[in-house]
Formats: sequence, structure tokens, C-alpha cells
Amino acid sequence: MGLSVTFVSGVRRSGKSAVIEAMIDRLWKTPPHYIRLVKAGSAKAAPSTTAKCVSKPLPKSAVASARWIEFDEDRVFEILPEALAAIHRADRFGSVVIEADADSSLRCAYPYDHRIFVMPRPATIHEVFRDPRHAAEELQRAMDDTAAFASEIFGLFTQSDEDAPDPSEERAEMTAPGMRGFLCSPLGDELATRIQLQPPYHGLVESDVVLVNTALGVCGPETDECLRRVTRLLSRVRSQSERKSDLFQCDPWDENGRDCKELLNALEPMCRGGT
Repeated sequence: MGLSVTFVSGVRRSGKSAVIEAMIDRLWKTPPHYIRLVKAGSAKAAPSTTAKCVSKPLPKSAVASARWIEFDEDRVFEILPEALAAIHRADRFGSVVIEADADSSLRCAYPYDHRIFVMPRPATIHEVFRDPRHAAEELQRAMDDTAAFASEIFGLFTQSDEDAPDPSEERAEMTAPGMRGFLCSPLGDELATRIQLQPPYHGLVESDVVLVNTALGVCGPETDECLRRVTRLLSRVRSQSERKSDLFQCDPWDENGRDCKELLNALEPMCRGGT
């Protein structure tokens, strides 16, 4: 397409805007286009400096253009590509940075070039991870939903219930060893990885850079253990896929901090514009 599109997401009030401002201030040599995606019906309101769907550079602004776009899950797959196509017509090889809260529909609404996930410092493990009982319940629910979906899809190719194909063999109930075998498969591992996490943190595993913003959140007795689990999870994802997920813990505005400098080094390739 020519554009370079970076998706910055995460839980609310985690410092996503601060990360984007730091990237604009220190890394982008040419001002990027900015899009803020907000779910329709939310309490968020567009700031006075951000017009809805403007296409001209804002005066005295560090961005080439700014768009505040409300979306619903049914139409986001149309709305976002349309907005990016409009930017592409005006700036063929420009950079676009998209800011959004954690929303499952946005993660697959567009094939972003880069993904950044921002989260505050967690006080407890269960802020980020489900407990074992709820994780098992969610896994069973996901498998039930998958079975229902497959039944509906195969039903499209039959004329009546009598024509429905019989299974090739009897299916036994899933046993504990069978469940463990499924979870060791690539599909099972991907499913289990996501089910371990609370829904707002699902985007964590598919991001190129994960930032734990140490300027926000509360440091509790489980903070270190929670972050160790996040680190192990990302290492597992890296080892079983081609993804590269780097974890940083810093205040994005701490220019003198070593971790912040390493974060900016990781973000710099995302700020070079399109090709």
C-alpha cells in the first residue's frame, strides 16, 4: 500500500498517548498521520484539537493530520481501511499511528505493519491472567463455540438434516490426556495462550513491543511474579512462532533511563515511513 501503519493499543489509562507523543517528539522525522479509534457509544469525547475526519494538517501540530473515528464492531472492517485509503491518496508513503483501547475487533481489522501494546504496572497476577478455574471454563466455552460454528458451516452444504454427513468415527468425550495433547499442538497452544489472559490483554501476545508503563499502576506483592509470567509467555510465543515480542518496563518520558533508550531503539524502525 505504501503507508507504514503502527497500531498502539492497550488497557485504558495506560499511557498510550504518552508513548505516541514520545515517538513523535524523538523518532519521527516526518510528522505521522494520527487516528484515534473510539467505540461508538463510549463516554469518550473528541478533544478540541482533534477534528473528526479532518484531512488537512492541523496548525502548529506535530502530526500531518488527525482523525477521531467512532466505530462499531460490525463496520470497523470498512471504516478503518477507508480512512487509511484517504490518507494514502494524500500521502502515498506516509506514516500512520493508530491509538485505541483494548478491543478484540480492532486487532484483526487491518494488517498493521507494527503493533505496540501498553499496560500499567499490575498490582496482582489476576489483573493480567485468569485464574485456573476461569481459564478452564473459557477453554471449554471456546471449544463449544468452535463446534457450533463448524456445525453451522457444514450445514450450509446440506439440503436437509437427512443429508448431513455422519462423522467418520465415533467421538469420545475429551479426556485429560486428550486435552493435554490438544494443548500441545500449535492451535491448542495459541488458544491456551490467549485464554490464560484477561480479555483486555489478548493483544499482548501479538505485539512487536510490549511496554509496562512504570509511571502508572500500583506496585503490589504480586507485581514481580505477574511480570515474570508475562515474560515467560512472550518467550514461549517467540519460540513457537515467527513473532518478535520485546518487553520493556519504563516511563516513556524518562529520557535518561536506560530502559527508555532501549525502548526507543526498538520503536525507531516503526517511525521510518512507508516504502
